[in-house]
Amino acid sequence: MGFASFLHGAGFTGSGEEYLASEALVGVTREGIVQVSAGSTEMGQGTNTVFAQIAADAMGLDCEQIEILQPDTSLVPNSGPTVASRTTMIVGKLVETGALNVMKALHESGLLPGVFTTGEFRAACAQYADRFGELRSMVKYQHPSDLHWDDTRYQGDAYGAYAWAVYVAEVSVDVRTAEVRVEDFVAVQEVGKVINPVLAAGQIEGGVAQGIGFALCENIVWREGRMANGQMTNYIMPTAMDVPRIRVYFEEIPHARGPAGAKGIGELPLDGTAPAIANAIANATGADIREIPMTPEKLLDILESAHA
Repeated sequence: MGFASFLHGAGFTGSGEEYLASEALVGVTREGIVQVSAGSTEMGQGTNTVFAQIAADAMGLDCEQIEILQPDTSLVPNSGPTVASRTTMIVGKLVETGALNVMKALHESGLLPGVFTTGEFRAACAQYADRFGELRSMVKYQHPSDLHWDDTRYQGDAYGAYAWAVYVAEVSVDVRTAEVRVEDFVAVQEVGKVINPVLAAGQIEGGVAQGIGFALCENIVWREGRMANGQMTNYIMPTAMDVPRIRVYFEEIPHARGPAGAKGIGELPLDGTAPAIANAIANATGADIREIPMTPEKLLDILESAHA
């Protein structure tokens, strides 16, 4: 068995978020449909679902009343790139703030009571449009005054928040062939607040599966400046048969500057998977593991050298 404890920053490093100055737009139609406009891209990680949940929760509505517009750059504001474990924490917070601003406008106009039905919300939106025009809230990222990064000295607060984790890998090693198989995997992760448990667990499961390949078999071979194994026939990746049961557990310590307390999650799983597996191989064989991927050929050389 092998353990790895680690952390990962959420958001762009250093002053990156200040330079990006990301924006998101939340508006409502006269029919009571909430439209969220952000530049973050849905690529299967669940951004659209999470944004809809954040807006719905902030406004006391059902997710069915939230529409996430396609991130066409001619239509949506610049929310920054969809990288750096920042989408939920940074852009999601802008969405939450915009949604709260819209609700504040409806309440302060006297058109929407504190406790309301779906029909009353639709009526309030229509009346607001008739009286005041379009109701929208554009929110721009405001960097916290107590966080500062010095680009000249490379000192200060490198990230606004960190996510933490402990991973445990159980492996078996065939001492004749030096083949390694991951038999079980446990991931315990602190991500502030889990917005969507299924999507969050899926992010971790996918990252662990990728990390297994990183640890055991994905090996880029360069010859004369070109990748020699750039095909699926000779670049070995783990399949569903190579991925064990992955047990995911969350520890929630809400982050004050994230939507509903959420922090980043996406990149963290790849950080700790390979170290946990490498430590498990070392525990099983006594080998001094110093590199990855730990292919059977490499491990066999290490084991034979140790007994020479």
